Amino acid sequence: MCKIGIMGGTFNPIHKGHIQIAQSAYEQYHLDEVWFMPNHIPAYKDNTEIVSGIDRYHMVEMAIEPYAYFKASDFELKQDGATYTCNTLALLKKIYPQHEFYFIMGADSLIHFFQWKEPGQLVNLATFLVAARDDVSKSLIVDRMHAIQHEFNHAAFYVVDCPIIRCSSSEIRKKLMQSVVEKQESIMSYLNTYLDEDVLAYIRQKQLYI
Repeated sequence: MCKIGIMGGTFNPIHKGHIQIAQSAYEQYHLDEVWFMPNHIPAYKDNTEIVSGIDRYHMVEMAIEPYAYFKASDFELKQDGATYTCNTLALLKKIYPQHEFYFIMGADSLIHFFQWKEPGQLVNLATFLVAARDDVSKSLIVDRMHAIQHEFNHAAFYVVDCPIIRCSSSEIRKKLMQSVVEKQESIMSYLNTYLDEDVLAYIRQKQLYI
């Protein structure tokens, strides 16, 4: 049985924070692979700033290319309608019964877990690995995990210890827009620090986020 990490997200765009979380989960929980799975139509996000699925998928491919144990998956991009994690995991379990799935999530997502679709079903489908975010304290993460496990006593939630990388896709999009008219060294340094070189070149070539 293979232990497969699922790194879901909009990846709009993918950045080095995503890579760091996946790497930490891979190492700490001895995963065989991590599948990066861009959302089709995220159910709980404003879609107005989201670029096409094919662009986000290509950026994921570029960002994970150096890692043989990371795979880009278009599984959710092929699905119709809004993307729900419970539907994705149920389909994956049906298609790959030989795999054990570990869903990698940020602490910000954990905070809203009870608002996700079918949380009681979700905890039957995967083990959840929660990475800390700089805006969520570790004590709050532990408290929320205990609350979920109290509600669903068979739920499996574990913390991923990883360095805090202070970036976000929304901040990167903001800096990309600023970089069109402001050639400030601080803006360019931020983009070069948190975006893969090939991803940044692709964004500029395709004129995304401007």
